[in-house]
Amino acid sequence: MLAGVEVWAHSGTVSRDKSIQQMATTTEGAMFVVGRKNGAIEAIGKEDGHLVHEFAEPGFDDPVNIKHNGKYITERNFVGLGATEEAFIACTNLGELRYQPFDTEEAPVLMQLPVDAWRMRTHPKHTNVFAVGGREHELSIWDIDAVRLAETTCGGSYAKPTSAPLFKTKNVADDNLGLRVPVWVTDMQFLSDDAASPRVAVSTGHRQIRIYDAKTGARPTHNWDGVSKHPIYHILASHMKPELFFADNMGNFQQLDLRMGKVVGGYKGIAGAVRSMALSEDGTMVAEAGLDRFVRVYETDGMRRLLHRAYVKQRVTHVLWDWSVKDRSYGEIEQDEVDEIWDNMAKMEHRKKRTSGIKRKTAVATTTG
Repeated sequence: MLAGVEVWAHSGTVSRDKSIQQMATTTEGAMFVVGRKNGAIEAIGKEDGHLVHEFAEPGFDDPVNIKHNGKYITERNFVGLGATEEAFIACTNLGELRYQPFDTEEAPVLMQLPVDAWRMRTHPKHTNVFAVGGREHELSIWDIDAVRLAETTCGGSYAKPTSAPLFKTKNVADDNLGLRVPVWVTDMQFLSDDAASPRVAVSTGHRQIRIYDAKTGARPTHNWDGVSKHPIYHILASHMKPELFFADNMGNFQQLDLRMGKVVGGYKGIAGAVRSMALSEDGTMVAEAGLDRFVRVYETDGMRRLLHRAYVKQRVTHVLWDWSVKDRSYGEIEQDEVDEIWDNMAKMEHRKKRTSGIKRKTAVATTTG
């Protein structure tokens, strides 16, 4: 089990309509911000789970029936969420991106991107910069403070951008049969602090991991094909080492060396698809959660052992690591376990001595009688 974990439920009851699709922490770490299936965006206090801010996306439950790339999209889902103490950025699979200050008197920025978006992520250091991509939707990086939108006849509606993004990728060259390679961006991670000329890792539903560098051009500098046997849905970049964690839709959770493009190890014991991953502040531990209803914590070096495991009874959609609380190293945890064993041994020894003494006194008394 996970030691020292405090569990609380904000809604108090299990509700599929209130299931959390995306979650983020604010830049100063005082709040969790969640995007729910019913279109609600909530800022929740980290200490006790009280509701700080609440916003409802208008028309989120309206019927949807859009045909795109030969498939029908029949519902809205949040595909990305980022937040500061003052505002949040949320994006849906229909390409509806909202920058909304928590102070509702300020006007939001409503930006219409291509439909069938699969993931939106904000830059970890520059929260005004975000990346988005999806099926037949090349990766594009935008600055919400610099974007210009077309005028709309209806107030409060989403508008297409008239300005160019900071960076937009180009598809790889045609394959050896001369056929176009389909685009399916499933996730992305910023690898550099430079928001003006970013370096980004991208995963695809066609089992590739690609590295893009805005300084060298719109095509990938590295294109590692077949690192997994199944579509890669989630990636996580290490902030300590040139490594990338990735998970496919079959429960395979692995680690990639970005210097060589080779898988250097995997994590065992996962029975369902991984939905989310998070890294500790020192980079020595990684947490994952998914459809098998377990939250697991592994060490990232050595044997990549399973350190902790907790069964949470429900399918987990997102996991975050709270860096505001100091993590205990695995060595400290092991030392505490050893100390506890010795303490228990000392208590048992003391108990044996007392029991043994009582037996001897009883025997003497019986003999004397």
